[in-house]
Amino acid sequence: MQTCRSPLFLERPWIWLIFSLYYFVPVYYTAYSLSQYVFLVGAYVAFVVLYLRATTINARFVWRPIVAITILALVVTPLSPGSSTFFSYVGFLIGFSYATRIYLMLLAGFVSLILALQYHFQYQIPFFALPAISGMVTISLWGYIERIRSSAQIRWLQSRQEIQQLAVIAERERIARDLHDILGHTLSSIALKAELAEKLLKQDKIKDVGEHLSDLHKIARESLSLVRQTVSGYKHRGLSGEVIELCDKLRQNGFSVELLGEIPALSARAETALILALTELTTNVLRHSNGNHCQLSFQLDGESVVISMQDNGIIKSITPGNGLNGIQERLHALAGDISAQISNGARFDITLPVNELTQAS
Repeated sequence: MQTCRSPLFLERPWIWLIFSLYYFVPVYYTAYSLSQYVFLVGAYVAFVVLYLRATTINARFVWRPIVAITILALVVTPLSPGSSTFFSYVGFLIGFSYATRIYLMLLAGFVSLILALQYHFQYQIPFFALPAISGMVTISLWGYIERIRSSAQIRWLQSRQEIQQLAVIAERERIARDLHDILGHTLSSIALKAELAEKLLKQDKIKDVGEHLSDLHKIARESLSLVRQTVSGYKHRGLSGEVIELCDKLRQNGFSVELLGEIPALSARAETALILALTELTTNVLRHSNGNHCQLSFQLDGESVVISMQDNGIIKSITPGNGLNGIQERLHALAGDISAQISNGARFDITLPVNELTQAS
């Protein structure tokens, strides 16, 4: 049984009452006493109240107004065939509120009840049985279709909510991983510098202590900047700004930098992952390379965007650490990858799928 109502059924339930005016048609060709007129009008008012009530209550309790409207129809039928109108509205309620098997059973039962009333009171078929059965079958079918549509919409909304929740969880995990990669390495450096400063202080080497404290200050400021950039998604400078910043950083540390190709316009998540990857690779070059030249290139290769960074340092092997492993995890989440090789220095190739390019590119 459904636990909700169709938006179409809820928004303006009173609109559908226009079809119930057929209830008063027999009044024009049948003579009634004043008390009978009053009874018929009172029965109609009671039907309207029950119908509107049925549109607002939980579907688990919709059987109550259905039973009440049915009893009302049974009471009115001996007096007027206009009671056939009530069965159409009952048809919608059972079609919309119940599962297929129960709906078909109820529909068959109500059709049998209408035929029994027709046989007992011998109304002309066009005045009772025909509108009652045709109205109940067609309107209940409409209610059944509305139920299926409403159920499909609910499932779609639930799926969308689940996807949004998973996206939020994935984004939180990404941010946590990014912060871990940045802070883990930075805090290790700070701990090492602080330990050295403490030892030098015990040896009264004040000048050396001052240098380490200066380094600590610089590392802390750089770490704070990286954390802010990570949390904000690097929106303030974008990929181009970060690449220029990294190139300047290499030049300030004695490297000549060669930038090849056109920097692509990527999706926000791909841009963030690439900036973190290039930041980590630049840090590795500055700390572990003994070369003096670095080349950074961007190119489109079939279905992939390839970003390469190579230095001319002397290196025998590349041992992946937490930094490279973190880069690989982020890229894998985008269907990308990173590979490393030794070729006149260290070379790292980052690949991203073309679908991460934005339309602006």
